[in-house]
Formats: sequence, C-alpha cells, structure tokens
Amino acid sequence: MAIAESRQSKVVVNTSSAGELKAACDTGLKEFLKERGYEEMHTHTDVKLVLGYVGIIFCAIDFAYSWKYPFSQTKWFSYISVSVYAVTSALALVYSYVVQRDTFFVGYNKAKGHIVSAGSRTKRNEPTYRLTLTTRPIRGRQDPPVYNSKPLEMKQPFAAWFHDDGEFARQKFNSDVDAAIDALLAKKAE
Repeated sequence: MAIAESRQSKVVVNTSSAGELKAACDTGLKEFLKERGYEEMHTHTDVKLVLGYVGIIFCAIDFAYSWKYPFSQTKWFSYISVSVYAVTSALALVYSYVVQRDTFFVGYNKAKGHIVSAGSRTKRNEPTYRLTLTTRPIRGRQDPPVYNSKPLEMKQPFAAWFHDDGEFARQKFNSDVDAAIDALLAKKAE
C-alpha cells in the first residue's frame, strides 16, 4: 500500500537533534495516513484562527474608531478591545494546551467510517519517539462499527527509523505505523 521509496523524496535530518527527528516522523506519519485514504481535519487550527480573528476584529474596529475621534472619546472602547484581544489570545493558548495537546494530525476515512487522531512527544535527552493513536467513529455512522478506543501508545527509538547518516527509513516507519493502526482498529474499548 505504501508508495515505493524511490518515488518519494529522500529525507535527511540531523540525528543529534530530537526536534528534527520528531518533525520528520510527524511528517512521515501525516503522509502515510494521507496515502492510506485519510483526509485531514483542521478543527484545531480553525478554532484558534476564529479566536485570533475575533481579537483582531475588535482591535481593527478600535483603530478605525480612534482614527476618527479623539482618544478621550475612544479610550473605553480601547480598554474593551485590548481586553477582548487578551482574553481570546489566552483562550487560544489554553485550547492548545488543554484540548489539542500533542495532537498533530486528525483525519477521517469515510470508507472505513472512523476518525484517527495522532499525537507525538519526546522527552528531553531521550532519543525515543512516543506516538499516541486514538480512533472514534464518524458522528452518526454505525457501519462498520468502530468503537471509541483507548489510546494506543507506540514507543520506538529514533535509531529504528533513521540510518546513521540521518536518512529517514520511510518503509520501516510505514510498516511499524501500519501495524500500530491495524492493532488500534482491532482493539475495542474496554
């Protein structure tokens, strides 16, 4: 099911940078899931964009109002717009830390009738990729029955998926992720 490695671009990263290794694995997982028929959902990004736009719109209205009238008449609206901007920015930050957390991909597959979420993290000074996969049915869809699953956690050292020169071993990564996704879909909520 995976595209031949020769057709894909070669990914080479600095093997002493956990951030680069994690980013390469995250990108590889996104590409693999898209190849498998998952369409990415942008709900997390949309929520943060709406919150940002609300704050910016208030500030733009304040700017236009302040341009036309003197500050003494507009200072109360300036207090309100700055407060709204601060609150919406704080809400976006809280949303990122509480709701989105480590999730970098949420995708759905209409043919299979479920949504897969993927999150990853690394610990400081530990070259291990921790991938968390969850699934749930598409709302209102009961055929085929896919139950809300407990998260499946996969832990693998980066050395398993990268050669010594830093080249990403895409086929090995794809086969490991494929096995994890199959295990996740076979697992039912307990």
